Amino acid sequence: MRLSIADLHAKAKAKTAKAETLGKKGVFRVRIRMRPLAGGGAAWRACWYEARPGGGYTQKARQFATRKDLHDWFDGEEEKHKADAKLLRRADSRGDSVVALANLSPAERAAMGQAVEAFRKAGDTAKVLTHFARAADILREAGGHPAAIVDAARFYASTHLHGAKRTVAEIVAEHLKAVGERRRPATLADRRRNLAPLVTEYGAELVAGFTTARAEDWIFAANTLSMQAARRRALHAVFSYAERRGYCERNPVAKAEKIEPPARGEVAILSPQEAAAVLSKAEEIAPALVPYLAIGLFAGLRPMNELAGLDWKDVDLAGGTLSVSRASSKTARARLVPISPNLAAWLDAVPKSRRKGRIFYSRRALRDVLDKARAEKGKSKRRVKWGQDIMRHTRTSYRLAQTKDAALVAMEGGHTPEIMKLHYANQTVPDADVKAFWGIMPKRTARG
Repeated sequence: MRLSIADLHAKAKAKTAKAETLGKKGVFRVRIRMRPLAGGGAAWRACWYEARPGGGYTQKARQFATRKDLHDWFDGEEEKHKADAKLLRRADSRGDSVVALANLSPAERAAMGQAVEAFRKAGDTAKVLTHFARAADILREAGGHPAAIVDAARFYASTHLHGAKRTVAEIVAEHLKAVGERRRPATLADRRRNLAPLVTEYGAELVAGFTTARAEDWIFAANTLSMQAARRRALHAVFSYAERRGYCERNPVAKAEKIEPPARGEVAILSPQEAAAVLSKAEEIAPALVPYLAIGLFAGLRPMNELAGLDWKDVDLAGGTLSVSRASSKTARARLVPISPNLAAWLDAVPKSRRKGRIFYSRRALRDVLDKARAEKGKSKRRVKWGQDIMRHTRTSYRLAQTKDAALVAMEGGHTPEIMKLHYANQTVPDADVKAFWGIMPKRTARG
């Protein structure tokens, strides 16, 4: 094949051309040289070295038709290496040790840095990133390009970590807002009370990084089984909400250890002497609390929602009934509760000027009353023991012993047949105690 005059000149020039160096040391540096082609003409060749994983270097080369093509390629590579170097410096300052693993090549380290950045932008924790060390090894062994690590990280971040920037505090606030709009006020109060410690301890944590182990640690940090069960229910509800909204991939509480309630026997109730002591002390030091206690003891309304939300307009003394609305009922069913003769006496003793608005309740006033209430037990007087539902259990037990009609008592109290059978069916209450309980009267009425 005969060469043209131009080809001969180019070939001669290529033989005498000296190699040049482009770029700065420590960023991206290449040696370039014009070289003749066997078929005529000349090309531009770039050579550089890349560090191998585990030590040593590998020579790399690339050829271009023109010097302009080479310079265009070099400018793009130089910018890329500068960006990677900046990213690695940032990773080192943050302590992202996963990026600086010794068995990674510079290109793989840069890819890892970009993968880390993708996860940081998505809001996930560094714990997930440690798995990418093995991912880099797998991709390299399979002959994959390091850029695949970045693509995998970005894809995972976009598809699996949607909403991962949301913190626990933000999700709890959003969840409570939804509960307030759709559920009973008592449910909202209960949920808010149980989740307050979660926000205090883990409010700044990201929802996507909340694990089952952490959920169990927080649940079992509570002191009692009932508190642990309440925490688990509240936490499960929050993360079910987050899962439905796409803020986390799965509910970490779903696999958390369940709380086994202790075997339950008969419920605890107050003796007639204890009930009388509580009401008597309330008459003495907290008269405004008397209607709350009397209704709780002799009508058996649920304290957290039914009794707390009861208004005087729901009290029909003339008709002899208390009205429990559907909104405040735990079972979402309205019902009428009969006012017993002694309850009527307690409520009638309240001045008419004070029979307006909600039935008064104060936790502090109740605590003061209970601190000073003493009842005779044997030859001594002992402090009255109290529990959240003890007034309801007391009324149900004495009412069942009075009527011997479980269906009637269940209807009055809003109980299910299962609850009646589980807690009250086998109770034995002496007739003398039944008579004494339903005969508890206010002092003024008793004197009259």
